[in-house]
Amino acid sequence: MTPTARRLTFVAVLAALTALAAPMVRDALRPGELPQESAPTAPGPPAKMSRPVRIRGGSERDLARASGKFLILHFWATWCPPCVEELPGLLAFARKVRSDPSVEVLAVSVDDSWKVMEDWLKLRNADDLPTALDAHRETARGFGTEKFPETYLISPTGEILSVVRGPMDWSSPEILLRIEQLKNRARVRPRA
Repeated sequence: MTPTARRLTFVAVLAALTALAAPMVRDALRPGELPQESAPTAPGPPAKMSRPVRIRGGSERDLARASGKFLILHFWATWCPPCVEELPGLLAFARKVRSDPSVEVLAVSVDDSWKVMEDWLKLRNADDLPTALDAHRETARGFGTEKFPETYLISPTGEILSVVRGPMDWSSPEILLRIEQLKNRARVRPRA
């Protein structure tokens, strides 16, 4: 086979693979939908939690312990393009629910240092976003998170109700309704 024929074959195969993948990518990025929402494989807190995360301000938080609030736990990074795109919506959502004592939002950064994360948030007027740092990704791994962003919706008793892989449109009525439904369902569950 000549070099030109090999290149044409490669281009044809690449075009076919792109055509096959395009509908999946398009559907994954459709605004207003929960991207890849799934139920956790096993309800409850992650079993592999190795240590608490450090919250901005110096305190620590053991995410394997029930908080008594509906927890929206969001893993992200400053170097992650979908996370960067999603941040304004997440920030607006966090500000909106801040006055609700039954809800807590915690954005866990997997950046290398506090300085990187804090400087980045300050440049975007987002330094009021409740954040924690997981520089070694131990907490993210404990939850099974390998790609970012990823969001866990956790009941007040610590049960993982839903996992959303990929960015969300935090202003979408469908997403807000889904979060409210999970929050209400978690609130009325009887304790065992």
